[in-house]
Amino acid sequence: MSQPTRDVRNPLLFECAWEVANKVGGIYTVIKTKIPVTVSEYGDRYCLIGPLSYKSAPMEVEPEEPTDPFLRETIESMRAKGVILLYGRWLVEGAPKVILFDTGSQYSRLDEWKGDLWNLAGIPTPPNDHETNEAIVFGYIVAWFLGEVSCTPPSLFFILY
Repeated sequence: MSQPTRDVRNPLLFECAWEVANKVGGIYTVIKTKIPVTVSEYGDRYCLIGPLSYKSAPMEVEPEEPTDPFLRETIESMRAKGVILLYGRWLVEGAPKVILFDTGSQYSRLDEWKGDLWNLAGIPTPPNDHETNEAIVFGYIVAWFLGEVSCTPPSLFFILY
């Protein structure tokens, strides 16, 4: 049985932001406002990525399981490695797909990832700085996800940050 292939003429679009389904400031409104246009162009090939806020997610996201086999495979693989995430539909106009990652589920890797930043790029990180730690863990989880999903059969991806 051959594996299905992606249609390279219909790329996936991932948009990553701290305020996906997480109203903290003005970026939430910017993202929410442009969703209907983006969904009309990309449909279910558009997916937003953000951090999982247990405070806001229950009101913002309707959980569901992914139907795309490549996305499902990546999510299952990451869950098997201890990544806690929520996949579903953001309850805004256009109802785009969202993946929200629980940064706390990967804090055990923080020192390793801080070491990477220092050893590979010479970027120092302050000790015990919660915001810096959150950004590092979230960034590494997103990079991990995009790396895994891009390793599935050939496809073309556009990634918007």
